[in-house]
Amino acid sequence: MRSRLQWTNGRGEHVTVGRKQTYAAEVFVKFFVLAGQLYMPVLIFGWGEWIPFAGASVYLLWELGRFNSALGELADLWNEQHEQRQESARSNSFH
Repeated sequence: MRSRLQWTNGRGEHVTVGRKQTYAAEVFVKFFVLAGQLYMPVLIFGWGEWIPFAGASVYLLWELGRFNSALGELADLWNEQHEQRQESARSNSFH
């Protein structure tokens, strides 16, 4: 799974991470749309009113997992680049 986060190299050690949309706003809009869709069976079948929000909370947990995965991906990229810089600095200092 690829994240929507983008790795942008800056000068020296500066790195920025850009996103196209506000992440929190997008997640909460999807949460409330999903809760609204899950509310239809509550109205039809007379189920408990807590069910739509419990079901939509599963979506929030899924998004949290995606966010954690994206941060892990960025950390791996950062560590890889930092390790390459250290190796090149070491090889330059020995020559």
